[in-house]
Amino acid sequence: MNIKTLGAADALLQAAATAFRDATAMHAEPASPMPDAGGFLLDGAMRFDLGQGRTFTLPVTARRSVDRFSVVSGIAELQDRVGQKLLLVTSHVSQEMAERLRSNDIAFLDTAGNVSLRLPDALLYVVGRRPLERGVPMQRARTGSPKQLEVLYALIADPGLVAAPYRTIAGAAGVALSTVNLALDDLLNRGLLAVSPDGKRRFSDWERVVDEWAALYPLRLKPRLASRRFAATRPDWWHAIDLRRYDAVLGGEAAAEKLAHNLRAERITLYAGSVTPRELLLEARLKADPDGEVEIVQRFWHASSRPVATTAPDVAHPILVYADLLDTGESRNVEAARQIRELYLAHPS
Repeated sequence: MNIKTLGAADALLQAAATAFRDATAMHAEPASPMPDAGGFLLDGAMRFDLGQGRTFTLPVTARRSVDRFSVVSGIAELQDRVGQKLLLVTSHVSQEMAERLRSNDIAFLDTAGNVSLRLPDALLYVVGRRPLERGVPMQRARTGSPKQLEVLYALIADPGLVAAPYRTIAGAAGVALSTVNLALDDLLNRGLLAVSPDGKRRFSDWERVVDEWAALYPLRLKPRLASRRFAATRPDWWHAIDLRRYDAVLGGEAAAEKLAHNLRAERITLYAGSVTPRELLLEARLKADPDGEVEIVQRFWHASSRPVATTAPDVAHPILVYADLLDTGESRNVEAARQIRELYLAHPS
């Protein structure tokens, strides 16, 4: 949410400048709004003095919090419209959010002293500093572990499952009952799930659930999955093959080409029961190549789980396609991800 009042923005900028000085032993101070910000109404400016004559001022967009990945694309779009680098100033940037902002070339500074500045004569990157607790212990999200992300994926893929007994959820996700206990307790504590008067659990903040899973999947779960890369002799090989015969589905750009029809895939991602499906490799004429454009990733969900009815049968669930696309950081893929979210990831009825 944008800072609406000048006083609130001023206080946030002042706190961030103080934290910057504490974290880096260099100087920053709020400055008057810059007159050359393309006519856009921003929230002020920040002047940095890094020593040895290195001084610069950046126009500021201030947000009380940045805890959803959907915010990143909005800031990137604003930066494009303004036509110059902006500085995001906010209360706290998590390590996962810091990586996402950095990959989108968005400079940031928070009131804990976390900062990312990448300019021709300055490169600063400080993350991991915790916000002031102000007497209230900070709740630590626990759904970021790989197994707990598998639980959340199962709930997103089948939203009706959220009201099922814990043992049913554990069976659907293929995890231990204790993992479901931890994951759901955390989701309830953080307000992502709620309990209705009739005692049934339901999603209470679906948008944030989608944002969180898409943010954490490439950082916490995907690196744990086995994968292999291959080169193809024909760029369109995947159009003519029935992937279901090989226990495989499309992810990433290829899935987006089928779901959104506004993207031509340059890289092919497959999720399969094996990262070396021999018969598929033979039919597709794929050759092992560490730099190849085809990536086969070990499937992490039950083979019996089916994608939602609105998707093609050889395509992964839209939440996974959405996460794959955002992870590339490429504008064409981010636009396709936006369309997939609108078409397939609206709040479950």
